[in-house]
Amino acid sequence: METGSHARIAAAAAALLEHPQLARPPHHSDAISQLEFSPLVLPSTNHTLQADLIRLGCSSSSVDALVELYEAAEERLAELVRQSLSNTVTKLRVFVDDEGVMKRYDHALRHRLAMSYLSSADDCRRSILAEVVAAKARYSASAT
Repeated sequence: METGSHARIAAAAAALLEHPQLARPPHHSDAISQLEFSPLVLPSTNHTLQADLIRLGCSSSSVDALVELYEAAEERLAELVRQSLSNTVTKLRVFVDDEGVMKRYDHALRHRLAMSYLSSADDCRRSILAEVVAAKARYSASAT
């Protein structure tokens, strides 16, 4: 294809993208954007990390430090999950015109993110425990 053909295609694409109908999102409804957004309340993880660490024979200072680390990670995870919900709902509102549909999406997202949060928090807890077990094994191996 010649350079002139490329230039014409590029100009046509630019003109299309500048069309006023493309400047606003499809199906945008002010009513939907006004839906009340309530913060995501996450379920308690009811983690057993402290008891698990004690069972593994960790010192109280190690238990305290690892539980503090876990709880900080849990808080950060909760923050990311809430941010994800907010961002996703904001994006959906651009395309969803029906308030009932939007509420169903919101409910489904909240449920899915809460389950994901619990799963990720448990993964974090198990990861900490695995590191403790591995560290104890390394220590035992080096002592013999």
